[in-house]
Amino acid sequence: MIPEETKITPMLQQYKKIKESHPDKLLLFRMGDFYETFFDDAQVMSKILGITLTARNKNEGKPIPLAGFPYHAIDTYLDKLIKAGLKVAICEQVEDPKLAKGIVKREIVEIITPGVILDQQLIDGSSNNFVSCVHIDSKQKLIGLAFLDISTGDFFFTELEPEELRNEIQRMHPAEIIVQSQDHKLMMDDLKLDYQPATTIYDSWFFDQREAAKLLKEHFHTSTLESLGAQNHPMGTIAAGAALAYVRSLRDDNLSHITSIHYYSLSSYMQLDEITRRNLELTHSMRYGNRNGSLIDILDKTQTPMGSRLLHQWLMNPLLDKAHILYRQDMVETFTQSFALTEDLRLILKDIGDLSRLLSKVGAQRINPRETVALGNYLANAPHIRNLLTRYDSSVLSKIAEEIPDFSSTIGLIENAISDNPPMAITEGNIFKLNYNADLDELRTISRDGKGWIARLEAEERQKTGIPSLKIGYNKVFGYYIEVTSSHIPKVPDYYIRKQTLVNCERYISPQLKEYESKVLGAEERIKSLEYELFKDIRLKVTEHMDHMQSYVEKIAELDVLSTFAFHAYHKNYIRPIFTDSGEMEMTDCRHPVIEQILTSEAYIPNDVRLDDEENKIAIITGPNMAGKSTYLRQIGLLVIMAQMGSFIPAKTARLPIFDKVFTRVGASDNLAMGQSTFLVEMVETANILNSATVNSLILLDEIGRGTSTFDGLSLAWAIVEFIHKYKKAKTLFATHYHELTELENVLPGVRNYNIAVREWNEQMIFLRKIEPGGVDQSYGIQVARLAGLPEKVIKRAKDILRNLEDHELSPQGLTAKIKKQLGQRTDQMNIFEVIVEKTEEKDKLLTEIKDLDMDQLSPMEAWQKLKELQDKIE
Repeated sequence: MIPEETKITPMLQQYKKIKESHPDKLLLFRMGDFYETFFDDAQVMSKILGITLTARNKNEGKPIPLAGFPYHAIDTYLDKLIKAGLKVAICEQVEDPKLAKGIVKREIVEIITPGVILDQQLIDGSSNNFVSCVHIDSKQKLIGLAFLDISTGDFFFTELEPEELRNEIQRMHPAEIIVQSQDHKLMMDDLKLDYQPATTIYDSWFFDQREAAKLLKEHFHTSTLESLGAQNHPMGTIAAGAALAYVRSLRDDNLSHITSIHYYSLSSYMQLDEITRRNLELTHSMRYGNRNGSLIDILDKTQTPMGSRLLHQWLMNPLLDKAHILYRQDMVETFTQSFALTEDLRLILKDIGDLSRLLSKVGAQRINPRETVALGNYLANAPHIRNLLTRYDSSVLSKIAEEIPDFSSTIGLIENAISDNPPMAITEGNIFKLNYNADLDELRTISRDGKGWIARLEAEERQKTGIPSLKIGYNKVFGYYIEVTSSHIPKVPDYYIRKQTLVNCERYISPQLKEYESKVLGAEERIKSLEYELFKDIRLKVTEHMDHMQSYVEKIAELDVLSTFAFHAYHKNYIRPIFTDSGEMEMTDCRHPVIEQILTSEAYIPNDVRLDDEENKIAIITGPNMAGKSTYLRQIGLLVIMAQMGSFIPAKTARLPIFDKVFTRVGASDNLAMGQSTFLVEMVETANILNSATVNSLILLDEIGRGTSTFDGLSLAWAIVEFIHKYKKAKTLFATHYHELTELENVLPGVRNYNIAVREWNEQMIFLRKIEPGGVDQSYGIQVARLAGLPEKVIKRAKDILRNLEDHELSPQGLTAKIKKQLGQRTDQMNIFEVIVEKTEEKDKLLTEIKDLDMDQLSPMEAWQKLKELQDKIE
C-alpha cells in the first residue's frame, strides 16, 4: 500500500496501477537487470529472502521501502517465495527501453502461486503439484473436489461425503486449495491438516454448474459432459470448472496440454486413511521425515519422472477391481519372464526426461530452444520402444506398440530447424540451423561479412595512419570505435571524430565506420527479431500434436512403473500373489519389503500369516518388546497394499482376498496442539477404525490400551477385540503385551493365539523373529531393560518388585496371583485373570465357596470383605 504523502513519480504511478490489479500478490517489477519490490512487498520479500531492505526518495518526502535481486537469480528466489506460500506476479518490460517514449511499457507476464507452477526447478519431479478446488453447497450432501496439476496436465475430480474431505486432501496433498468464500476458507482451516497448503478465495461465477460445464466443454472440445465422465456429478463438475477457470485467470495461454479429465470414485480404490499411510510409512519414514526408509523409496526404481509420479499415485490408490489388478500382474509377469528385453526397455526409458512437464511448456507456449531440442530427443525414442514391445510374446504389449504415435514429422521439424546447441533465451538469436530460412541466411551473411569488413578496415587504417597499435572495438554505449593510444594521437587523421578520452588512449569514430556499423548491427537486430518469430512458429506447429504426445506420455509412465515392478520381482525374488474369492489370506515366508533391503547386520527372517473368515479371523500376537510385533504388522499391511497395486511381493506363496480398507494403529504419538494426550490420540484413532471398518477390511492393531492403567487398558483391549469379532467381522492382527488376552482363543471362535518366539539363556533373551502358534504368559520387560543397559541394581530390584506384585495382584474377584495359581479348574464364568493350575483337596471347599459367591447380590464393599475373609483363610 502506497502512503498518501509519498511522492509519486511516473514509474511509481505505473507500479501502483499494476499493483492495484493484484493486491494479494507480491509484485516483482522489472527494472533493467533487476526485479524490484516496493512498500509492503519489499518488507515481506526482504524478510523471507534475507536480502537488504533499502529505500528510494530518501531526501524527497517519505522514504519508499525497496528490495530487489538480479533478474538472472529469479529461479533461486522464486522458489523461496513460493515455498513461503506467496502468490507472485512477474511484471516484465514489454518494449525496448531504447525505443520507449517516456516510461517503459510493463505488463504482468506470469502469475505463480503454490499450486500453479510450470518451472520444473521449483517443484518436485517425483510427485504432482496440485491446485485443488473444493466446492461446498450447504443444500447438498456431497462435496465437489478437483485436482489439477498444470505442470503435467493431470486433472481429476470427484464427489465425496463431508467426513471424507480431510483424508482425501491429505492423500492428494495439493499445494493450493481454492474455495468460494471466506466461510469456506474457515471450513478448510477447521480441517486441521497435517501440512499448510495455500488457501485462495476465488469468488467466481464458475462456481455455477452451467458456467462450469460450459467452460469444461469448450476446453475439451466436446458437446456433452458424458465424454468427460461428468454427467450426474454436478458438485464435482463445478469444482473442476472452477479449478480450470482459476488457472486460466492466472495465465495468458490456452493450456492446450491439459487434454483430458478423469472422474474417480473413492469406492474404486482401497481406502487408506492418513494414520495408516503414516504408520505404514508409505511415502515418508517417521524416523527421517522424508522418503528415505519409506516404501516408495524402496519401490521407486523408475527411469522417468512420469513413472515416478505414477508410482506415487498407484501407491496412494491400490485397486479394488480384480480384473484391473490381474491386468497389471500379467504385464509384470511378461516383463519378468523376458527380463533381458525389459532391461533394454528400461535403458531406453532412462533417456527420456520429464516429457510430461516439457509438454506443459509447449501448451503454455513457453518452451525454450534448448528444451525444444530435448523434446525432439525424447520423442525420438518412440520407434525404439515400439519395436522393442513387439518382441515380447504379449498381445497387450503389441497393441500398446501399435498405439504409440509416429512423431517423425515433429522430430524432423525440430532437427531441421533448431541448432544442436541452441541458447535458452528466444531473443538472442543463434537458434536456427543454416539453410532453414532463406531470409535468415541472407541476414547472417550480411552480419558475417560486415564483421569481416570491420576486421579488414582495422588493418587498412593501421597501414594508412602508421599507427600499429590501432584497433577497432565495440561496446553497447558507442557501438564500434577506433582506439588509439596516447603516444600516437598526433598521427590521428582529421576525419576521425573524438568520442571518448581514457587514461592511456582516445576513442574515435569515422563516417565510414558508422555506415558499416549501421548495416552490421541492423542485420543482427533483424536476425534476432526474425529468429524470435520463426521460433514462435515452431512452438505452434509442435502444439498441433499435443494430444498424441500426451497419450505417449501416459504409455511411457505405465510401462515404466510395470517394468519397475518386474525389476523388483526379478532381482528380489518377489512372487505373484493369487487373489481368491474365498476370503482366505495366507502368505508363507513373507518378508518386509523395506527392512529386508536396509538390513545389513543379519539375514531377514521370513514369516507366515493365515487369516480366514472362519477359524482364523483374529490373531492375538504376544511377545516382548523388540521381538518384532510392530514390524510384523506393518509387513502384512505393506504386502497387501503392494499386491493390490499390481506389484509382485516378497514371499514364497501368497493367497489374498481383496481388501476395501487397511487400518493400522501402531506406535505412540500425541497431538498437544489440539490438547490431545498420547492415550486420547490412541483412542481417537481406534474409534475411527471401529467406526469405519467393514467385513472386507484388514485391521492391524498394536498395543491398544497401553497408554492408561493396566486394568483400564486391558479392559479396553478385551472389549475392542470382542467388538471387532461380533460386529465388524474384519480380519485382524492384534499385537499386545496383555498376555491375558490369549484367553480369548477359548472364548471367541475364530480367535487364534500367536507369539513372536524368544528364548532365554542365562537370563539373556535371544530374539528368533519368528511367528509361531500359541500365546505367552509374560512380557519379558525386565529382560529388555537389561538389554537397554539399565544398571544391574535396577534390574535386581525390579525382579523383587515384580514377584511381590504378582503375589498380591488382585483380579476383579479380589484374588491375588498366588491364589489364582491355586485354583484347580476354570470357573463357569470365564475371566481374563483365571489360570489353570493344580488344586489341593484341603482348599477345595473354600475355593468352591469363592466360585459360588453371587456377586450381583452384594454391594462392592460387602463383596470385597467376603472375598478377603475367604482368601485369608486359604492363605
